[in-house]
Amino acid sequence: MDYELRSLTDEDKDLIFKWRNLEFIRPNMFNDKIIPYEDHCQWFANTLTNHAEHYRVFVKHTQPLGLVSFKKSDSQHLAYFWGFYIGELDAPKGAGSIMGSLALDYAFESLNAKRIIGEVLSTNKKSEAFHRKLGFKQDLRYKNSIYRNGQFITINRFVLDKENWEFHRS
Repeated sequence: MDYELRSLTDEDKDLIFKWRNLEFIRPNMFNDKIIPYEDHCQWFANTLTNHAEHYRVFVKHTQPLGLVSFKKSDSQHLAYFWGFYIGELDAPKGAGSIMGSLALDYAFESLNAKRIIGEVLSTNKKSEAFHRKLGFKQDLRYKNSIYRNGQFITINRFVLDKENWEFHRS
């Protein structure tokens, strides 16, 4: 297969640091500040040992293109919050859709998730469309959740149940 998700390794630390600080990634994150390298190293070390969070590098052949994360929800049985980004500007067209499909298959099959939750800044229309394309439905709005650049930003919550994913992907 051309594309796959693989586990994080120590060798990914600097690449993911670069991705997390890219100008086209940061504005779509809840925290849009530049991440200091020392903070990233601490986060990365914790990530490698944290069994409640699952990070996968999205690769084509051996070339890393992006990152996907799943964090178990404390309040919902077998529900996971997910996050993702393509970090390479020259990623092939359609790579994001492939990454999303592989990631959801991973979550529902390997993690035995029953529900995936995506929280998207209302300013990130591309991510909202991406969620809908994958079969997610918006279920909540957290109005005025983040204050940035003199304005409040709403967070829109999207959910996808395993049964809906199985129907949508077929």
